Amino acid sequence: MRKLIMLCLMVYYNPLFAQNFQEDYNNQEHHQRSEMFKRDIKKSTFIPKGQWLVGTTFKYKESETDNYKFLMMEDWTGNGYNFDVSPFVAYFLRDDFAVGARFTYNRSFSKVDDMTIKLDDDISFTIQGQEQISHTFYSTIFMRHYLSLGNSKRFALFNEVGISYGYGQSKDMVHGETPADNKGTYSVINEFNIGVSPGMVAFINDNVALEVMIGIMGFSNKWVQQTENQVEEGWRRTSSANFNIDIFSLNIGLAFYI
Repeated sequence: MRKLIMLCLMVYYNPLFAQNFQEDYNNQEHHQRSEMFKRDIKKSTFIPKGQWLVGTTFKYKESETDNYKFLMMEDWTGNGYNFDVSPFVAYFLRDDFAVGARFTYNRSFSKVDDMTIKLDDDISFTIQGQEQISHTFYSTIFMRHYLSLGNSKRFALFNEVGISYGYGQSKDMVHGETPADNKGTYSVINEFNIGVSPGMVAFINDNVALEVMIGIMGFSNKWVQQTENQVEEGWRRTSSANFNIDIFSLNIGLAFYI
């Protein structure tokens, strides 16, 4: 009877002992691997809590064409520009994390003096004397988080997430052979945007820094109400989502940390 009891105890405890042994072995191996691959990265504060951020970014693009050919477009002559300025202010609620507001003004102009669109050898049409001018105002609320490059106090990366509303107006003109043949379209634009913009900051001195930021991902909803020749009305609504790196969305600016 005693031998039977001992045999039952051995059968019962052996799996438990093996399981505990395996768990101890796994924990020890995990600890060794953690120590082996430990990178010893220490987080350092780049911008302390309580600071203010004041600055502005700007963007300018200009183009000019003369007898230019691209795909179906031939004899293209014209010019245009796009100007964007954006002052902003933010407050650091905690280390390396700020909440702020941005105001943006955008103005663009494009003019086509002459262009021929050739669909095939027998079908083509010409555009002459067409121009468009628009200006839009944006109000944005954003959050920004900084990540220092190692222990550097001069260079850091940041990521900005913003929600904005925009209101603008545009005017399209097509000049005919006589003033009576001129046509004009007036548009009112409303926009709602959500965007993600990473960037980099480099301090020139203790309080002044140069910033570079580029938009890579966003969602946009746009409503356009049009009136042609002050008589005919129409509207259009567009929604879009994108994830790309657009070099033309690059913004360079100056910031003051106080």
